Amino acid sequence: MSTSSFDPSVNTGSQPAGLDREARVLRYKEKRKNRKFEKTIRYASRKAYAETRPRIKGRFAKRRDSESDIDGIFSSGDVSFFGDARYGVVPSF
Repeated sequence: MSTSSFDPSVNTGSQPAGLDREARVLRYKEKRKNRKFEKTIRYASRKAYAETRPRIKGRFAKRRDSESDIDGIFSSGDVSFFGDARYGVVPSF
């Protein structure tokens, strides 16, 4: 007995398989023509927000600089600058 699974008496239908392969190759070539390697932006609002956020070496960073400036103003002890001591200044970012 042969250990090979190939039996020439069984017709596997190589003709339709060849046409099927040809159709798949044509579909692949058509899709390859339409490939786009540019970055597509789906959400303009997210892009705008990301562009305004501070970065360090390309990564997003916390806004510590403006917060430390505001903390320095309030911890300076010169409350007369603000007028009435009961009211604080609302920081604007």
